[in-house]
Amino acid sequence: MTNNSFSLIEKTLGVKVENKSIYGATIQKLRRTQQKNFRAGITAEFGIIESGSNDCDYEWNEVCENPNASHKQKCPLLEFCQILEEMIFAARQNRITPIVVTPPPLVTKWWFKNICIGLDEKIILNFLGGDAEKLYRNQESYSDAAKNVARKLNAQIVDVRAEFLTQGDFEKMMCLDGIHPNERGHEFMAHIFEREFTRLKKEF
Repeated sequence: MTNNSFSLIEKTLGVKVENKSIYGATIQKLRRTQQKNFRAGITAEFGIIESGSNDCDYEWNEVCENPNASHKQKCPLLEFCQILEEMIFAARQNRITPIVVTPPPLVTKWWFKNICIGLDEKIILNFLGGDAEKLYRNQESYSDAAKNVARKLNAQIVDVRAEFLTQGDFEKMMCLDGIHPNERGHEFMAHIFEREFTRLKKEF
């Protein structure tokens, strides 16, 4: 998306944003990207760390192929927290102020429909204990964990998820896949970052 939240705040705030986000990435891949960027000498005043939605997901094709097996999330919660801590430390070691950002909430019914494309919906629903809202709660637990890690390490937080939930119709700011913000959602996130930017404190 051309007019994403970062490109919008570049225009409104006159700041340079180096967008290193990767579509579909888990925090394991984000850590490798962070390490690669540091080796390349990339630096900044602030480093945004946002993950959780892909980490809490499952390999649904594997679930459907072997529904009776034990399946782990793409990045189990304890590993997610450990890697987030490492990324916060790495940012500080490179004299970059880490900012932990929570992801927008899922629209459960849309996300459930999306993950079932080409797969057996009944198997997936059974895996979820007959409760598709478990998808929402899973993502929520990762968002809460990210905030807990940030507080533990005294890192600043931009709680995008909470901001979306204050909007009674936040679904209107999400794509039909139920997980990615649409253009309106990116505009909303840009407003959040514009406001929060004034309170963020540089550590270095």
